[in-house]
Amino acid sequence: MGAGEIAERIRLLHAVTGAEIAEGIRLLHAVTGAAKAKITAVRRNRPAHIKLRTVEVLAVILSAVLLIAGAGRSVTGADYRRMADSAVARGDYAEASRDYHLEAQIYRSHGDLQGAAVEEEKAARWSTHIQMFVDAPPDRSAQLAFYTGKKFEPVYGCYLGAYVAGDNSLGGGGEYGNAIYANRAAALGERIGKPLATSWDYANYGRPFPLRWAQALLNDGIAPRIALEPNNGLSRVRDDAYLEQFARDAASCGGPIFLRFAGEMNGDWTAWHNDPSLYKAKFRLVHDVMARLAPNVAMIWCVNQVPEYNMDDYYPGDAYVDWVGVNFYSVLHHDNDPARPAGFENPASLLEYVYHKYAARKPIAICEYGASHRERLDPAVDYSVLAADKLTELFSALPREFPRVKMVGIFDNDNLNGADVMPGRALNDYSVTDSDVMLAALTRCVAPDYFLPAVETGVQQALPTWTRPLTVGAHLSGVEHLSAWVKTYEDAPLLIYRLDGREVARVRGPGECRADLDTSLYAPGKHILSLQVLDSHGRTAGTEVVAVTLA
Repeated sequence: MGAGEIAERIRLLHAVTGAEIAEGIRLLHAVTGAAKAKITAVRRNRPAHIKLRTVEVLAVILSAVLLIAGAGRSVTGADYRRMADSAVARGDYAEASRDYHLEAQIYRSHGDLQGAAVEEEKAARWSTHIQMFVDAPPDRSAQLAFYTGKKFEPVYGCYLGAYVAGDNSLGGGGEYGNAIYANRAAALGERIGKPLATSWDYANYGRPFPLRWAQALLNDGIAPRIALEPNNGLSRVRDDAYLEQFARDAASCGGPIFLRFAGEMNGDWTAWHNDPSLYKAKFRLVHDVMARLAPNVAMIWCVNQVPEYNMDDYYPGDAYVDWVGVNFYSVLHHDNDPARPAGFENPASLLEYVYHKYAARKPIAICEYGASHRERLDPAVDYSVLAADKLTELFSALPREFPRVKMVGIFDNDNLNGADVMPGRALNDYSVTDSDVMLAALTRCVAPDYFLPAVETGVQQALPTWTRPLTVGAHLSGVEHLSAWVKTYEDAPLLIYRLDGREVARVRGPGECRADLDTSLYAPGKHILSLQVLDSHGRTAGTEVVAVTLA
């Protein structure tokens, strides 16, 4: 048994049960003098943070005895959870994150993927990730690294989209497919200072293609996105007159159209869940009809963020998927359950699994995202500031951590009071126009040229500013515009930029955390640029250090 495993066993002192302590005491009477000497050495050389209360002394002794006697048990997931919980209680969040992650690894190795996902969420909650960036002129050769060449995909940047059909504050009205609804997309663009590239609506399979709505959007320069949902079951999806007419109507629009067929199939709340083989066959069928009759349609295969374990079972294959989509939301409590708080979740963490699994081969679309600022539990309380932070966390992450996300869709809808909300979903208000704080946050979020106001149908000519990672040895000159992606256990940490220990700027997160570095104020040559992240108690959550060269 190596020293590393011995150290890990000793670290389990908070996880040892009373029965094991009793067994350790029993074994103590059987060990030799040499063994007792080893136990004494273990106690003398304990890690500095271990406080030797009576029970902990017994735990350390037990660990040593079990090792000496060869009777040590394996480290379990429950052990790591107890250690992680203890680390949270004493404010050692890096240690807590590590132990929750180790717990998740054990569950994953045993095939318990859902249990692993729960613990990975805890690990993400307490972790700190820091990366500095610098604005750079467009560099096509570098930005092409994030491009897969799929239908309507931009080389670099992210299409801005929204669902607006239920936002009466934007004007218009009418029934499904009405062109007046399309005017709401343009109206939201005016409110946030940037036109939308896409807008979406939902269609029950069997209803005709919403031709007037789609044409009106395209006339405004907005690409329609349709969530086509077979709510009466997959058996009705056939290569028949209905589907062919749907495709011909889509083709008649001429412009780019995104079709999200039977999304969230990994969730048991959909009518097309539970038969992956049938699902894949029907998705391929719809793809083939569109490819034959409506080549202007891009197919989106879209999952819900959870569950993760069965996503790939439903994947139809690369030949049938143009974009991979994912839906997720920032809420105050999961399912409005007061025992399941969710306000701490960073939306970027909710994106990571799908991104890392599929982004290398397909552009990623965040098909639905909303940040709740009111909930059914207590609708009188306005959480707009927290919801605005969630919007900010997501949008600042996209160019920095997720440059292969090429579309983001904001769900602008009040599900608490909306007339057309599905039963059981009247839990949250995701509207961005009924809160000045939310509207201002979204306006700030979409301002960078990274968020694109129109869908590209050919090769993207003008590329946005390149948000380039600041790496060791980077050459900086003039006034450099720095930014950072920081994910930590608080929404609004304090960030301090320093050059050779001298403060350059301090900014408050969340967001792009921007600071300007005027290199003319410093001697040319090699320097150390650092970014320290402090929590609300003044504790250092993490520090990033990069060696740079100033011209």
